[in-house]
Amino acid sequence: MASLPTPADSRAATPTPKRIVWMPTRIHPTAAALAQELFDVITPQDPRAPHWPDLAVGAIVRTGEITEEEIKRAKYLQIITRNGVGVDMIPLALCKSLGIPVTNQPGSNARAVAELVLGLSLAVLRRMVELDRRLRRGEHLPNIDWLAETLDDKAIGLVGMGAIAREAAKKFYGAYDSPILVYSPTSDPRKWTTEDPSGLPPIPHKRVSSLEELLSTADVVSLHCPLTAETRNMISTPQLKLMKKSAVLINTARGGLIDEPALVQALKNNDIYGAGLDVLCTEPATPEIYSDLYALENVVVLPHAGGGTDKVQIDSCRIAVETCDLYLRGEGIGKSTRVV
Repeated sequence: MASLPTPADSRAATPTPKRIVWMPTRIHPTAAALAQELFDVITPQDPRAPHWPDLAVGAIVRTGEITEEEIKRAKYLQIITRNGVGVDMIPLALCKSLGIPVTNQPGSNARAVAELVLGLSLAVLRRMVELDRRLRRGEHLPNIDWLAETLDDKAIGLVGMGAIAREAAKKFYGAYDSPILVYSPTSDPRKWTTEDPSGLPPIPHKRVSSLEELLSTADVVSLHCPLTAETRNMISTPQLKLMKKSAVLINTARGGLIDEPALVQALKNNDIYGAGLDVLCTEPATPEIYSDLYALENVVVLPHAGGGTDKVQIDSCRIAVETCDLYLRGEGIGKSTRVV
């Protein structure tokens, strides 16, 4: 990974024995211990938290938001590091204009999230969570009354061709020999083929020319794209009506990709078979906000757990801490990738 320039003199560190960094949410305990060793860490519980922009030279972000107002106040801030991939919680344009690097870790959680995509697909199709809940309520369930769908012979539709989509395609094709359909208009036409410039092994798949074609053809639709102005609510009532009644919608990317009221209505009407959601527009989700969604039996909802394995969080959180330390010492960004 190419090194970044040494932090600009105009954003010199504050005069303190330990460099002050802002950590808006908890990170893995192993990485947190390293951060405490290297830095003077401000967390939301710290009395200094409201004033962190006036103090911190770095920010280590797992979840949570850094606002434009905070960035404008952050006269000493030299770098923001992420332990994951998404950076929609950080005002990138402003950071770029101020010369504040933002780093992330593409692919760090790809296998874990792809595993959850497969798991959610099975859980919804086989009605695992629904049947578990009904048994716990004391219902008598004659097996002829709880027939479900299978993943066998199902076409998988992937929106996007990033690292997670690639791992998901490998799992579906490897385990079920599933036909893989892909809609990704911004991806190189050679991606996942024998001519892929990355040199990665090819994956059998078919590129489709429109989202509409994918939605009307696939049995499982899984979203793997960033949340932008263009992709927000990309799945709404018109798109849901294009899907098969036997189809399942999976989202492990960003909640804002789906128009949630439209999805709730489609699930209530049985316009689609079901949905598996690891992300929602409002996180953390609460029963008060999502009472209508939670009342439905044909949806499985998780608390943004895709990258939530011990190994992924140890490795990615530690790298985020190490990246912050390296950059502040003028030694580049280590294993991270620069976004801006």
